[in-house]
Amino acid sequence: MLSFLKISNLAILEEVAIEPGPGLNVLTGETGAGKSIIVDAIGLLLGERGGAELIRTGCDRMVVEAQFDVPRSPEVDQALRAAGIEPAAGGELVIRREVLAQQGAARGRAVVSGQLTTLSALKEIGGALADLHGQHQHQSLLGAAGQRDALDGSCGAFELREEVRALHRATRALRTEHEQLTTRESERARREETLRREVAEIDAANPILGEDEELARDETLLRHAVEVSRLAGQAFSHLSEDDDSVMTRLGSATDDVTKLASFDPQAASILAALAEARVVVSEAARELGRYLDAGEFDPGRLDQVGARLAALDRLRRKYGATLADVLEYRTNAAAELLSLGGVAARLAEISDALERAHQDYLNRAGELTAMRRKGALKLEKAVAAELKTLAMEGTRVAISVMPLADGGQGPLGIDQIEFLIAPNKGEELRPLARIASGGELSRLMLAVRNAAEGREDGRTLVFDEVDSGIGGTVAEAVGRRLARLARRQQILCVTHLPQIASFADRHFSVVKRTDGSRTRAEVSLLDEPGRVAELARMLGSSEEKTARQHAAALVDRAHRAGKGAR
Repeated sequence: MLSFLKISNLAILEEVAIEPGPGLNVLTGETGAGKSIIVDAIGLLLGERGGAELIRTGCDRMVVEAQFDVPRSPEVDQALRAAGIEPAAGGELVIRREVLAQQGAARGRAVVSGQLTTLSALKEIGGALADLHGQHQHQSLLGAAGQRDALDGSCGAFELREEVRALHRATRALRTEHEQLTTRESERARREETLRREVAEIDAANPILGEDEELARDETLLRHAVEVSRLAGQAFSHLSEDDDSVMTRLGSATDDVTKLASFDPQAASILAALAEARVVVSEAARELGRYLDAGEFDPGRLDQVGARLAALDRLRRKYGATLADVLEYRTNAAAELLSLGGVAARLAEISDALERAHQDYLNRAGELTAMRRKGALKLEKAVAAELKTLAMEGTRVAISVMPLADGGQGPLGIDQIEFLIAPNKGEELRPLARIASGGELSRLMLAVRNAAEGREDGRTLVFDEVDSGIGGTVAEAVGRRLARLARRQQILCVTHLPQIASFADRHFSVVKRTDGSRTRAEVSLLDEPGRVAELARMLGSSEEKTARQHAAALVDRAHRAGKGAR
C-alpha cells in the first residue's frame, strides 16, 4: 500500500505531499490542474522513463519520493533480492526517483531503501508494488505475465502454479547435472582407463618403501666385490691371522703389563683397558670372518639388482621423485578410480530421477492447463457480465490458452495465455494490447479485477482514465465497482465524474493557482463539507443549492452502497 507520496518540481507540482489511505482514494480537480501529473509521478517511481522536460521551469532537478507498506509480499521480496536489496523486516519500503537537468540533458537516480539501483530493477520492484491503468507503461493487463496472473488468480491456480514452478526448477537442476555428467563421460572413460593402467603398472612393480636405497648399496658392493673381498681379508689378517697381528701384539702387551702390575698395583687399570681392547678386536675379527664367508660374488645377482633399480627408476620418473611419492600417487589414483565409478552410478541415478521429475512436471502442468481452460471460460462470462454495466456491452473478450511455441515447457506451465478483445460488434478478436484505448483498458481491468473476486495481490491499483467516455448511471456503476474492489486493495483514481468521486474513502482536491508570475498545483485532503462542495462543483456550480443537495445525496447513496460492498 502506498502510504506517503511527495513530489518536488515536477511540471506545475512545486511541492506536494499526499498520504493515501486504504480503500478508494480519489483525486479530482479542473482539467489541467495536475491530477494526471501525480499519476505520472507514481509512474516514475515504478520505473517509467523521465526526461528533462518534466522538471519545473527554473529548477535543476525533480524529485519523487514514496513510502510503501508491503508486509509479507513474496513478489516484492523477490524483486528486491534480485536487485541486491534486502527487504526490511517491517515491510516498509522507501523509493526516491530523481531527475537532474544538466546542460540540456537529463540524468537520473533511483534509490530504493537507501540503495542506488538501476531503472530496470526499479521496474521489477515497481511492478510488484503497483499497477497503473491508463496511458502508462505499467499496465499489467497488456503483458503476458499480467494476463496470466489475472487468469490464474481468478481460477485459484496460484498454488498449483507454484508446484509446477518447483517441479520445473527441480527438473532443470537435474537436467543440468545430467548434461554435465554426460559431457564428462567420454573424458571420464579416458581418465579411468589411464588410471587403471597406471595403478596396474605400479602394482606390478610392487615397490617397497626404502627398497631403492638398499638396492643401491647392494649394487655398489657387487660392482666392487673383488676389492671388497681383498680389503676384508687383509683386515682380518691384520687383526688375528698374521704372526704380527693386532691380537698377537695385544697378547704380548697384556703379558708385559701383568708383570708390571706385580710391581706396581696402579698398572691394574691399564691391564683392564688391554683386556677390553682384546675383546673389541676379537669381535671385529669375528665380524670380518662372517663378512668374508657371506661375500661370495654372484654375477647374476648384480644383473638382478640393476634391473630392479631400473624398474624403480622408471616409476620415479613417471609418478614422483621418491618411492614414497610413487606409493602416494598410487593411493590417490585408486581413490579417484573409485570416485569415477561413483560418477557413472550417479549418472544412472540422475537419469532415473530426471525422467520421474519431468513426468511429474508434465502431469502437474497438464492439470494447470485444464484448470486454466476451465477458468478462462468462467472468467470470460464474468467479465462480459461486468462489462455490460460499464458501457462496454458490445465488447467481446476471449481468453486463449494455447500450448507454448515448439512445445515449450516453462516454469509457470506449458501454456501461452492471451486476452483477446473485439471492442465493437462484428469485429474480429485481436490481442488486447493492440486494440484497447486507455479508458477501455482501465474499465476492462476493473471488470477483470472484480470478476476475479477474492484474488488479492497487495498491489496499489491506479486508474487514470476509467471514466473516459461515460457518465450517468454507468459512472455510478463504475464507482460501485471501484468501491467494491477497494475493499480488497488500495486504489488511487483520477476522475472528472462526481458519481465516481462520491464513493471515495479519501478525497483529494487538486487546484491550480497562479501568483502572478508562476503557476503551481496544490493538493488537499477534503473533509466531509469540502467533499460536498467539490462534488457540487463537478456537478455544475458550488453556489447552487440544488447542486449541493445533489452532491450530498450522492455521498449518502455512495456511503450506503459502500456499506453493502463491505
